Amino acid sequence: MSQQKKIPFWLIITVTVFIALGGGAFGIFYTKKTIQTPPQQTETIGGGFQLLSPSGNVVSNGSFRGRWMLMYFGASRCLHDVCSQNLNKIGKVVELLGKKSSKLAPIFISFDSQYDTPERLMLYMKPFNSKIIALSGGELAIRDISILYHVPFKTVQATEKTKLIDPFDQFILMNPTGQYDRSISTNESAEQLAETLNTIIQ
Repeated sequence: MSQQKKIPFWLIITVTVFIALGGGAFGIFYTKKTIQTPPQQTETIGGGFQLLSPSGNVVSNGSFRGRWMLMYFGASRCLHDVCSQNLNKIGKVVELLGKKSSKLAPIFISFDSQYDTPERLMLYMKPFNSKIIALSGGELAIRDISILYHVPFKTVQATEKTKLIDPFDQFILMNPTGQYDRSISTNESAEQLAETLNTIIQ
């Protein structure tokens, strides 16, 4: 009868410790991966973008950190010229806010990727308050920002060759950390809008 070899006690301890540590490490790794996986946030408004200013510079959402972003979506070729009216309104809001306007970034984003080149947008923006930041971009960039900010992209066939942008009927307000704060109807007057912003911006 063959004699069974005894497994050294130190080897049993070593293997046991190794398994315990390995299992613990796996547990930590698995838990960490689970925590790091972001939940689906289908209702989240906002996100990263990269667009062009009229001067041709690339501007991202990160360019406005530390300021409240008041965002308006439309185009220079806008249905019923509503965009011009709302841009004039935003300009008046900037004036009404006085010193607090330095904490606000009023942003106009054109959804007309075919027509609103930086050069055309620069000409279009001349009559409005110079503090309004106009941005445009290519078709994919506009599609992405439409999805991220939950802004529908609507066009109206004006002539056989011309489509007008039906602008979004709300201003979107993002806080200084880039998080969504609220939506404000574009039907509000400049005075009402300034009063709302005045209570928010500290």
